[in-house]
Amino acid sequence: MSKRVCLLILFQICLFISSAFAEGTRVVIDEQVRVNGATISLGQVATISGDDEENNQKLRQVKMGDAPVPGSSFVLTKEVINMRLAAAGIDLTRVMWIIPDRVTVIGDSQVINAQTLIDKGINAIRDQVGPNVKYDDLHIFYVGREKDVTVPVGTVALSASLPYGIRYNTPTTVMISISVDGQAVTKVGLRFKVNLYRQVTVAARQVNAREIFTEDDLRYERMDTGQIAAGFITDKNKILGLMARRLITPGMVISDSMVNKPVIVKRGNMVTLTAFIGNIEVIASGQAMQDGYENQLIRIKNVSSNKIVLGKVIDEDKVQVVTYKSASAS
Repeated sequence: MSKRVCLLILFQICLFISSAFAEGTRVVIDEQVRVNGATISLGQVATISGDDEENNQKLRQVKMGDAPVPGSSFVLTKEVINMRLAAAGIDLTRVMWIIPDRVTVIGDSQVINAQTLIDKGINAIRDQVGPNVKYDDLHIFYVGREKDVTVPVGTVALSASLPYGIRYNTPTTVMISISVDGQAVTKVGLRFKVNLYRQVTVAARQVNAREIFTEDDLRYERMDTGQIAAGFITDKNKILGLMARRLITPGMVISDSMVNKPVIVKRGNMVTLTAFIGNIEVIASGQAMQDGYENQLIRIKNVSSNKIVLGKVIDEDKVQVVTYKSASAS
């Protein structure tokens, strides 16, 4: 065979090979790839090129299995990749494959700093308390173990809620909901110690039972409200003129249950009884059977009939029978 003929045959072979590669598809998979989402497609782990774009697109959509959790990884062997490609039922005869023996697949991720979550929780507590509480009166401490959160790549949105409200004597729980690109990803529960300090009214000196409170009996003290009983009073003006129901020692926090309106009708006092029958007002003399303060219901004896009636204290001399029929029945 002449040299010229050999060169012609070689040229034709080169043209055939070039044409085959130009018309075919080339798939290249690196030894390490990063993926994002719940499943892996071939297009995520491979570079796919070739003239037949329709076939290329079909290859890109081939499912290769579940993706690793963001921030974690696993290995796909060449044999596993070949099995999953074969199971997809796509004609791969004209594809040039460049696949390493082992492919490490990494779940693409981003990290939300623990302090970001903590700050979100603190702001949620402050929002719940409201603007009426001074900033320095509310102390918030994170009591858990700081931990970053790994999530998929995308736009992160955080929302906070307090499922059990704010607690001042036990830790307060804040739930942080995390979404990425509008999809819910996870929830994180954070616990905070919350101290609310207020100026509360305390006894400035000993106040005996049935004694009327004066300005000199009261003072303010800044206290952690989570450490004192409910019903504390922050405005001492609400106590002035009221009566102590029990002995109160100096420094004791004064609560609603310790005070009452002063007695204006004492047991044994003679009072005027009034009652209405229709539009007719009936007036009689009565004797208090117990002490009573303004608007309190007490027992009164009608001195004319010796019957015991129930009446509301109007002032120190007058008691209004609640109902004439029920009072008569008494």
